Amino acid sequence: MNNRSKVQLSRLAHVYFEHPDLEEFEKFAIDFGFVEAKRSENTTYLRGYGRDQYVYVASKSMDGKAHFRGAAFVAASEDDFNKARELPNAVAQTLEDAPGGGIMVTLSRPENMFLHIIYGQAERDVPGDSTSAVASGLQASFNTPFQKRRRGVFQRPHDGPALVHKLGHFGYNCTNFDTELEFYTSNFNLVPSDILYHPGDPSKDVMVFLHLDQGEIFSDHHSFFMSRASPDVRKTYLHHTSYEVTDFDTQLMGHQWLAKRNWKSVWGVGRHILGSQIFDYWQDPSGFKIEHYADGDVVNEATPVRRDAAGPFSIWGPEIPHDFGQDSTETMLDK
Repeated sequence: MNNRSKVQLSRLAHVYFEHPDLEEFEKFAIDFGFVEAKRSENTTYLRGYGRDQYVYVASKSMDGKAHFRGAAFVAASEDDFNKARELPNAVAQTLEDAPGGGIMVTLSRPENMFLHIIYGQAERDVPGDSTSAVASGLQASFNTPFQKRRRGVFQRPHDGPALVHKLGHFGYNCTNFDTELEFYTSNFNLVPSDILYHPGDPSKDVMVFLHLDQGEIFSDHHSFFMSRASPDVRKTYLHHTSYEVTDFDTQLMGHQWLAKRNWKSVWGVGRHILGSQIFDYWQDPSGFKIEHYADGDVVNEATPVRRDAAGPFSIWGPEIPHDFGQDSTETMLDK
């Protein structure tokens, strides 16, 4: 559980990727609903409409391979940032060239994984309500069988990308599951929301969804998840990153927009069991899985931790693909 001796993190901010074909990824990114915040010769900062200056940093790969270079969380205070600097293998650097500035500590993890902690970055002004490239034609009120709140006003969403609000979560398929889970939960305010165990061995946890414990304040059901790699998997790899959109209509319009542009759909649209969010997974040009979600659960310190046998991942939606858990960037290399 959480205590103040740990590094307190306030939210998940952004992720770092390297792409073999940066220009092709940028085309996908705009269709996915990102907005360019800043561009340099080999790096593009992409934002949503939330308070973070950027939610995705895409760089040109120097070795022709796709790489995930870690996720960045925001330290809750300067004291918490300084605690992160004291952790083993911590390397501090300035973010003076990034939108909003700030400073960052990078923690190297096994198998070329990285965790970043940032502090002092200026926040963006945010709109007073949710927004979307398609939402200008949508009304907040819904007509139900017995209550017709929307009278003489029509629902006419516009075609376009499902504009991203924020980075919601990311997760690993992990070969050193127990060691890494101990690292994240013993050093940071990441605590379980749901734990899944092997149906044939209740003593063996195979997946955990972790949220940022903010005390009485509610936070997303999970900002980070880990799954235990099967014995035949020899490396830890990113499973997917996930980004919040406004609502179900926006999500489906975004799905339609991506499909029209012939990007690869992976799984969706459906509704998850754990976290409850409506999901829609796609594959970017480098092979990384990337998700739109809407209507996710929030939890706080009073929400009981649930533990159950691993089972279905969706309440409704298409059947889960047989290769959903695999590293799709490896499949791209085989082509």
